[in-house]
Amino acid sequence: MSNEAILVFARRPELGQVKTRLDARIGQNLTLSLYRTFLTDTLIAARKSGAKVIFAHTRGPNFPEQQLADLTFVQRGNGFGERFDYSLLEAAKRLPPGTRLILVGADTPQLSPTFLRTTLEELKHYDAVVGPNDNGGFYLLGFSRLPVPVADVFTHSAAEEPKELLRILRRASLRTALLEPHFDVDLPKDLAKLMSLIDNLERDHADWIPVNTRNLLHSRSFISVNLDREADGKQEVELSQRS
Repeated sequence: MSNEAILVFARRPELGQVKTRLDARIGQNLTLSLYRTFLTDTLIAARKSGAKVIFAHTRGPNFPEQQLADLTFVQRGNGFGERFDYSLLEAAKRLPPGTRLILVGADTPQLSPTFLRTTLEELKHYDAVVGPNDNGGFYLLGFSRLPVPVADVFTHSAAEEPKELLRILRRASLRTALLEPHFDVDLPKDLAKLMSLIDNLERDHADWIPVNTRNLLHSRSFISVNLDREADGKQEVELSQRS
């Protein structure tokens, strides 16, 4: 455990400040509840991987999910990129030299402890690992040595971020492994995709199911997902409150 760590980089749970692109469809209260289940399941998966769990969160009063981490600290910086770089470097400074470190957000509760463990193992053979999103951006970044600054990545469009990140890592002469694509949850269509994925995991008796997220998604107080085909054949996801 001393030479492996997972850094969860996320906002503290606060009404109107998380998953704002879901607010219009499901409301701020339900969005906050959903975010808290994402965060809880992500921290639990990190702990079950066997690694040390570090949680870098935005400033504000204490909240229950902090107790799921071994170490917590407040993100610092003027923008997302600065806070991202600060958190990686600060986590690395608080760990013994040579600790393998990966960063994930609270947007991918489907990442299993086994997947996280396998990713940490990759860092025995590579200097860095990158997990690209199939919907733009990246869901994971890891280093087997001191992290390099990557804030410039976030000045590009989400579609360009993985390519720019790889460019930065190559420029730093880091041998980099590219992981399988996943998706994070920002939009209603992503939420529908997550619900379908969790249903499939349950059907297949997978060794990891984000149960807190699953329980909320299937609760009577949450939502129903209706997939209506548009004239052009594409699917539009509509989310509506259950009575």
